[in-house]
Amino acid sequence: MNRLEVLYAQDVKKITFNVRKKSLDEDKIILKGPRHSGKTYLILDLLASRKKEEFLYIDFSDVRIDASIMQYLETFMQKYPIKLLVLENLDFAVTLPKCPQIIITTNQKDFHLKGFKQVYLYPLDFEEFIAFEKRETNIDTTFSTYANIGTFPEMLQTEKIVFVKRFQQLLASFYENDTQLEILKNYALKQGTLVSVFALFLVIKEKHKISKDKFYAYTQKLRNEEVIFMVERYGRKSNQKKIYLIDFVIRGVLSFEKDFIKRFENMIFLELYKRGHEIFYTDMLEFFLPKEQTALLSMPFVMEQLLQNKLERTLDHFKELGVKKVQIITMELENSFIKNGITYEIMPFWSWALQL
Repeated sequence: MNRLEVLYAQDVKKITFNVRKKSLDEDKIILKGPRHSGKTYLILDLLASRKKEEFLYIDFSDVRIDASIMQYLETFMQKYPIKLLVLENLDFAVTLPKCPQIIITTNQKDFHLKGFKQVYLYPLDFEEFIAFEKRETNIDTTFSTYANIGTFPEMLQTEKIVFVKRFQQLLASFYENDTQLEILKNYALKQGTLVSVFALFLVIKEKHKISKDKFYAYTQKLRNEEVIFMVERYGRKSNQKKIYLIDFVIRGVLSFEKDFIKRFENMIFLELYKRGHEIFYTDMLEFFLPKEQTALLSMPFVMEQLLQNKLERTLDHFKELGVKKVQIITMELENSFIKNGITYEIMPFWSWALQL
């Protein structure tokens, strides 16, 4: 049997699957998302509902498979009643055969094909985390678990004693050598802070022999695979970008340094990003959404009087930006009011995340 015959003979049994917010019901789809976000499980759940002879599943992360298999694909498919072709982990240009439905998965944000709908699947948002966790607990306990475990689906069932080790193994798929690990670690340590990429290169260069081109190339790879995010300043370009991570617990997994305030801010960023918002920062705001005319402040432990003082100091800035709504995300405080034509909503993270 040739390689394609072996792959075609494979069947997919029904798997235990928690429903995600994404569906695969278009004829031509590119399913994008970082590694470990759950793309394969979404695919396998779909295949389990199809007849074995009606689909062909090829995973290019399988070391037994390379691009040469595509030379024979169209001829092979003409012999069989294949209605669904799945090409997992595709990151190179190909000529695709005719097929009623084609689904491609990739972790490359910049991978595009004409005529294909782009569907993004990220690690769990807070609402999905609740569905995955499934334990009967109050929302405070669920949030505490979420804040400590993070958002990668496979980590939910990991025992606490091996959690860091298993998470580090997961992160190993994002780097190829010690220098790249050091770069990733340094970005993680800058979580929620302003960073000049060039300044970070100079820090890395002191300890590791790496060229500027290679440093920038790996940084771009991390961004393209959506492992790290760089948020721009609103209003004018700046060399300093706000750094966030695809999972807010990465910093604590790659180092012993922990900062819950920055972790909390990263949680807010991810909830916004996963819903497709265009996000900026300003000198006085953690997040600004210009299309929604909304400002967001991350203030987990703020006292009410201190918050009111902060809002008074920021009022002119709100007016300058044309803000109509201000959301203050906290751990406990909850309130809402309208003042100076601006709607203010103060709410705990879990309330805010579940109403997005």
